[in-house]
Amino acid sequence: MQQQNNICDFNSSDSWVILSPIEQSIKRKIEAVGTPLKDWDIQINYGIKTGFNDAFIISTEKRNEILSNCKTEDERIRTAELIRPLLYYKCPKAIG
Repeated sequence: MQQQNNICDFNSSDSWVILSPIEQSIKRKIEAVGTPLKDWDIQINYGIKTGFNDAFIISTEKRNEILSNCKTEDERIRTAELIRPLLYYKCPKAIG
């Protein structure tokens, strides 16, 4: 395939992307010194992206219930730091 007079070779079974020569150079440099996400010892969660807001948006009462069930003060502090307030703006009804 040719893109802006750049030849892209898709002969290998590796994954591929279409990049300009400068983008290819930058990608190679990053891959040479970086660690791919698949090799990190982490778990990536999608959270609100799932669309299941009830699991991620909680009331003040639920927050207080969660915090009151913490076994130690340290656990309560760490849990409170994870629960972030959500700015909610209720739009007024359209006029007319």
